Amino acid sequence: MNFQISASRGLPAIVLTTGLLLSGETFAAGFAINDVSMTGVGRAFAGAGVVGDDYSAIAFNPAGITLKGTGAQAGAVLIWEHGQVKGSAKKAGVPGGKAYGKDDISIPVGAPNMFAQYKLNDDFTFGVGIYAPLGLATKYKDNWFGSDYGVTSFLEAIDIAPTLGYKMNEHWSFGLSAIARWGHVKMTNTSAGTGYSDFDIDGWNVYGRVGVMYEHDENTRIGLSYSSVSTEVEHTLKDSHTFFGMPGPMAVLNGEWTGGTEVRLPEMWLLSGYHKHGDFGYSAAVRYTRWEYFNDFTLTSSSPLGYHTSKYNWHNTWSVSLGVDWFYNDTWTFRAGLGYDESPVRHSELRTVRIPDNDRVLMSLGFTYKINDHVKMDVGYSHLYLPTFKARNGYSKTRLAGVTQGRGDVDVKYDFNAEVIGIQFQYDL
Repeated sequence: MNFQISASRGLPAIVLTTGLLLSGETFAAGFAINDVSMTGVGRAFAGAGVVGDDYSAIAFNPAGITLKGTGAQAGAVLIWEHGQVKGSAKKAGVPGGKAYGKDDISIPVGAPNMFAQYKLNDDFTFGVGIYAPLGLATKYKDNWFGSDYGVTSFLEAIDIAPTLGYKMNEHWSFGLSAIARWGHVKMTNTSAGTGYSDFDIDGWNVYGRVGVMYEHDENTRIGLSYSSVSTEVEHTLKDSHTFFGMPGPMAVLNGEWTGGTEVRLPEMWLLSGYHKHGDFGYSAAVRYTRWEYFNDFTLTSSSPLGYHTSKYNWHNTWSVSLGVDWFYNDTWTFRAGLGYDESPVRHSELRTVRIPDNDRVLMSLGFTYKINDHVKMDVGYSHLYLPTFKARNGYSKTRLAGVTQGRGDVDVKYDFNAEVIGIQFQYDL
């Protein structure tokens, strides 16, 4: 994953938070997006990949593409974080060296998705998915009281996932996806009163997903999928960044410097089940994400700063969800779901203002309207409730400056939730 870094207008941010880079498959916690299916949004992603009512199995369990024939779908989702942050943070140039305040949070982010597949024969189905698994953001006002630690943290990522599904017999199906991911991260802050920092990072990565599905009969099935770490366990992001505008003895930091880091993407297991009885379909899902690789993050540099280390110590997470579909008639289907999503952040001491993440509860509703024999419209809505929580911005240090950030530097409380709403259209050939 060869990311390019460019920085301008002041001392680049000492804290380069990679949670935004790494939050790959965690069912929204860590600010990832799994809202690539509007039928899935409507049932809180219970049964993801094995329900078979749209073409999004590519993004969850590739074995599930054998449930549908030739067709395609396209859609988009809007995610709106809203609420309030209040507290204090160390800040250069203010009396006492600490700023206090209260600010509103309102961050709308949109993400599109497209899936298509072709049934090659009775045994094999080939599909391609283009979707946004990452795309949330944290954005504060430029002059908010914690601006030295982050103003904007923006992430967008696109997965391109060619997929092959194999139906071995009436009971067993298998699937494989080889996925190329393009990511773009932008981060800004006010650089301790010396200027304004702007990191712009983009690059490619690859990983894989495999899945198996067992169908007891046409109304009952269960599936298991595994999303790997990237094909190269360690990655380096490098090119150059610029330090300038530093006065006096610190002028030695001015100039062009190379930099890099090594990270590991998490792996994820997903177990999903579905059963239809009469006019109702019941679904469930359990996810396990191994965030244990993400402990320390070190950014190296050829500048006199030498290195910067941040501690996160993220832990492995579980997510569970239950859903129900009501097949009202041949035209309308209604659905609902409830889910619980665990955050990888252990406690407030390690939570940062760039990733103000916490456990959440999902409450979802949705419907499908069959327009004609070939076209369907799916709408999904989910409310994400996050209990009030605190962030103290973790711990970090550089070679020259020693500990530059840690306990007491930031002490803020978050009270915010999120809304997810989306629409998609399916075409069945």
